[in-house]
Amino acid sequence: MNEHPLHWFDSHCHFDFPVFDPDREQVWQQAQQAGVRGLLIPGISREQGQRLPAFCHNRPWFYAFGLHPYFLDQHQPQDEDWLAAALQRDAPVAVGEIGLDRVLADTGERLQQQWHWFRLQVALADDAGLPLILHIRGMHDEAASFLRRQRFTAGGMVHAFSGSEQQAKAWLDLGFALGVGGAMTHPRATRLRRTLAALPVESLLLETDSPDMAPAFWAESRNSPLALPVTAVMLAALKGLDPAQLASAQAVTLRQTFPRLSG
Repeated sequence: MNEHPLHWFDSHCHFDFPVFDPDREQVWQQAQQAGVRGLLIPGISREQGQRLPAFCHNRPWFYAFGLHPYFLDQHQPQDEDWLAAALQRDAPVAVGEIGLDRVLADTGERLQQQWHWFRLQVALADDAGLPLILHIRGMHDEAASFLRRQRFTAGGMVHAFSGSEQQAKAWLDLGFALGVGGAMTHPRATRLRRTLAALPVESLLLETDSPDMAPAFWAESRNSPLALPVTAVMLAALKGLDPAQLASAQAVTLRQTFPRLSG
């Protein structure tokens, strides 16, 4: 396989989801040919997280452990003990995907449950000295304010960022990078593109969120790491950069955001 001149890393990709089972190896080979050199696969539940170390073994695929607000009904009290032990026993690069989602909080009780798991996992990340991978929707101000009060210093990544420029700068002040993926490519995403254009390139990390968050140019319903190089070229154009400059900046931001990737 001829090596592609540009190297990309998908910083948020659910490549372990069953939708990739029929052709995962073929998709990965094609992604490598397009320049994708690695993946970061976030955790969403205890059951899924327990499979990730074996799934990523001997691959340039890295993983995180986390309990996602979307799967709130699956999380059990004993999952806290599992997560605390797994963070020490295994080699995750982050705690996540965790977060707060206003859309999913259809009742006050559901929002309280989200806060319970969010606070708990932030504390575990703090104890382990690990960055966070955050899923935040409609609650950027509340989440950033909480982390500021907790004096959380390990930073991390705000996945699929779509907030305002002011909210973006609040996250940057806390040491977080912002995830950029398919949402940026859609014609109606003018505010998001305007925000991304105003931010330092060093604050942005490319992601696909495969199999979700398909970009506007993608013909399939299933998104894939194969979309990343094209999204990268579009982001480079938005920032007025050569793609090679963006690729270099991405490598630096990845190592700074997730120090365990340096190895």
